[in-house]
Amino acid sequence: MKKLSLLTLIVLILALAMPSLAHEDRTLEDFSFAVGWRVEPAFSGQMNGPEVYIAFINPPAEGSRSALEALDVDLQIEVSFGPESITLPLKPNLPFYSESEGGGHINFVADLVPTLPGDYTFRVTGTIEGLAVDETFTSADGMFSTVEPLSDIQFPRAGAIDLAALLERIETLEARLAEIESAGS
Repeated sequence: MKKLSLLTLIVLILALAMPSLAHEDRTLEDFSFAVGWRVEPAFSGQMNGPEVYIAFINPPAEGSRSALEALDVDLQIEVSFGPESITLPLKPNLPFYSESEGGGHINFVADLVPTLPGDYTFRVTGTIEGLAVDETFTSADGMFSTVEPLSDIQFPRAGAIDLAALLERIETLEARLAEIESAGS
């Protein structure tokens, strides 16, 4: 019983120490950054948004926190779903600096409510300390959450609206109406 409790405690500590396991990591010269949803799994119709963690690959021996907080970061994020996209500014999230294994990281977010389930693409552009950033991340790669239908977690289900199912039904009815109209002409 003690071994199980100790193992559970270790797993919990490791899980809390990491920014998120459901983010895609990239390296850009002296920096690493991770991109994903702020809340994972992501559900349609729920406040969420993309987030970016930035850290030094080789943190300075002293002053990692002050060095990270002093970085000149100017980033934005383009969020795409199918043919639609929106560009949002990335703003510092509080707490802005967090400790993690091997150093620390700073955190930026954008507010967004994903309205439909499916795969979303994030394109991060801008600069970190004058270094050009232009990186694309997609949930279709499985590195961060595909947006799931809100109906998966709604309870009680009576009265719950599944927007994706409703849109599909409207498209079906529109196609049927077009068939009827063309047959009547």
